[in-house]
Amino acid sequence: MVSSTVKIYLIAVHTSIAGMLWGLDTGSIGAITQMAQFDESIGRLPTGTLGIYVSCILLSASISSLCSGYVADLLSRKYAIMTGGLIFAIGAILSASATTYPMLLCARLITGVGQGQSISVVTIYLCELAPHRIRGTVATMLQMLITVGIAAGFFIAYGSSRLHGSLAWRTPFIVEAAHGIILASGMLFVPYSPRWLVQRGRFDEAKSVLQKYRDSEDVEDELLSIRGSLEDRSTPQASFSEVFAKRYIRRSALGIFIMAFMMLSGVDTVLYYAPILFAQAGFPSQRASFLASGVSGIVNLLCTIPAQLWVDKWGRKIPLIGGGLAMSVCYLGIGTLYAIYGEKVNGEIRINGKAPQWAVIALIYIFIGNFAWSWAVVIKVYACEIMPTRLRAKACAIQQLANWMVNFTVTLTAPMFLRASPSGPYFLFCSATFFTSVVCYLFMPETKEKSLEEIEELFEKKTGSSESQLNTKL
Repeated sequence: MVSSTVKIYLIAVHTSIAGMLWGLDTGSIGAITQMAQFDESIGRLPTGTLGIYVSCILLSASISSLCSGYVADLLSRKYAIMTGGLIFAIGAILSASATTYPMLLCARLITGVGQGQSISVVTIYLCELAPHRIRGTVATMLQMLITVGIAAGFFIAYGSSRLHGSLAWRTPFIVEAAHGIILASGMLFVPYSPRWLVQRGRFDEAKSVLQKYRDSEDVEDELLSIRGSLEDRSTPQASFSEVFAKRYIRRSALGIFIMAFMMLSGVDTVLYYAPILFAQAGFPSQRASFLASGVSGIVNLLCTIPAQLWVDKWGRKIPLIGGGLAMSVCYLGIGTLYAIYGEKVNGEIRINGKAPQWAVIALIYIFIGNFAWSWAVVIKVYACEIMPTRLRAKACAIQQLANWMVNFTVTLTAPMFLRASPSGPYFLFCSATFFTSVVCYLFMPETKEKSLEEIEELFEKKTGSSESQLNTKL
């Protein structure tokens, strides 16, 4: 008989296909736009147009993620993920069949709507379904599948680049569409979130889900704890404005901050435009830069595995601070090397000397590894779990909006920035990662081994303590 823990892990793997969809697109889109076959079908995209095309998915995803809170509360977490998967599949099918740049742009915007809808809700769903002892491991399954998708996307694009004609760049989109359909169809068979069921007053169903997915006999206590957390509210229906109420502003600001600065780390610039970065660092041929990009996907995946296994032992604070400092050092090294050895050749950035080239390549890989074991795994889980159940869907929607809007801005400007300044982007990302580490050290409470209700009590006590100190001073 399959244990309840194994069942939860299986559900986590399936729902996290939403992350794999994101990874497949992230890993392949840079390579797709650099293929000669793509140029023959669509035409060579100028730097500005390339930035618009690659980044537009983040714009529609950010808008969709803002609506995902309403959808997740109204339809349920599972059906919000399912509808996102279907919309993503439609967008990928349209991308695979596009014949002009405007068609590709519209298809990518549709894909973003589906991606924003599904990926925004997965972490909420898994945090609410999993028991606290494995919540970190289960919720970070999303990041694991993202890294699997990124690595797969790089190598699918590398393999399909050998095909003749437009099928070379259409194949990655076909693969994405197939996985979107798999995600959507499988969501019919997963349970509702027990906390969403309690929120809707369906207590018997919530109890049934808890009994099926808990090994302990403490189902009644957990159910009472959830009900108490949800019923201790004066406002019957959560609203976006309540997320910023005095009672929640501290945790809301912290969640939005770390989700936004996660993207100011520049990680998606490295992943989206990996072929460009490796060409600048000394891999001028298409196949060599594609292969180097694929290796970065493998590094990303391998460094995610230990974090996936030990996130509940490490906690949240140490990976955020340690990973951030390590990434800032990598960026400082890359920026310094480009400042000393970088130059423009026929309008393209190049770095002189084999030793500096290999040093930059090594530092890019070290950066990716440090991001994978730390920020990639911890930030989304932490930002989700610090919010109360009643506000979680809407709060996470705002956090994801901030994440994707910053990501959109960075990804849109990255091609022009990378070609305009050899070292500037890296010094910017260095400053952002270092600043985030300092903020996490000063203002971030640890949530390791605490239930969602205990985390809520932790923030309530801190808020009450701050107010008491203020009243004393007054």
